[in-house]
Amino acid sequence: MKLMNKAAFIALLMTPTLLHADIPQVQIQAVAETAAIKGDADDPAIWVHPTDGAKSLILGTDKTRGLYVFDLEGREVALFEDGKLNNVDIRPFSLNGEAVWIASAAEREHETLVFYVINADGQIAHGAPFAFPGVPAQMADTVKDIYGSALQSDPETGRLFAWVNFKSGDILQYEVTETNGQLDLTYLRRLEVDSQPEGMVTDDKAGHLYVGEEDVAIWRFPSLPDKGDTATLITQIPSDCFPKDDIEGLTIYDGTDAKYLVASSQGIHRAALFPLDGDIIPTCVGLVEIAAGEFDGVTETDGLDVVAAPLGPKFPKGALVMMDDQNAGFSTNFKIMSWADVATALSLK
Repeated sequence: MKLMNKAAFIALLMTPTLLHADIPQVQIQAVAETAAIKGDADDPAIWVHPTDGAKSLILGTDKTRGLYVFDLEGREVALFEDGKLNNVDIRPFSLNGEAVWIASAAEREHETLVFYVINADGQIAHGAPFAFPGVPAQMADTVKDIYGSALQSDPETGRLFAWVNFKSGDILQYEVTETNGQLDLTYLRRLEVDSQPEGMVTDDKAGHLYVGEEDVAIWRFPSLPDKGDTATLITQIPSDCFPKDDIEGLTIYDGTDAKYLVASSQGIHRAALFPLDGDIIPTCVGLVEIAAGEFDGVTETDGLDVVAAPLGPKFPKGALVMMDDQNAGFSTNFKIMSWADVATALSLK
């Protein structure tokens, strides 16, 4: 929903204030928003066009209906009515000798992990096959209620992995392979936390998996299947940037000069930033609130995504997309922010 002009308030909104033990808190505004979703929007993933960043797309799940596709102006491009999809993620892949991208999402009604294929021109189709059981048969009695998911690429080998978690606290890793254009999914291992997780993201270069245990903490695990299963605590509830629950979406900004874990601090309607540097345990360096401007602000964010690639003149340093739970007209949607505004507000590299 459009409100006031952004330019009139940008100087005020870019002024940091302090909250929670001198953690900088800043406000920025959305530069675009997607069309309203009457169902229950949850998680976005940004597909970066290989030759023209301005033609990039936003995939967004609706937990009641399926997968929406939007352009960077927020216009609906496509809708796949594929059921109760939760988290969505994207990675490059080679399919039948062709360079494509794979998007995956957890489908909650049928306890499956579903796959889409994105071509270089932005055309999206169902993978073949489209859906796989989320739980190996031997675990069906104990691993329950599929929830979050993520993808991972190994930069050294090119292997593609899929992660899926469950309300039971289980986290399963699979390998995604293909033969003559047909996808296959092979179970590799199980990790676990004590209570319900959802948001997950992998730092592919560092070999880390970050998991949000919603009411408790963010954990880091080794992401490659032969590197162990030791959990490292990153932050917990309550803490400076998570004074109350939930920990929701997780994403990583991987820029030329810096890398940040970005996490949804849902209870205070903000995104928390953690600088990443190898195996060092990061600490929160800032909180970002999306305030009302030309578009309404962001409240109760579930999922979010960020990319560092330039996406045209509105997004010269990349974009941050956050789910908004209280859009106009009793609807939900996704707000689209310029990472340049985040960097300026928090004086980031």
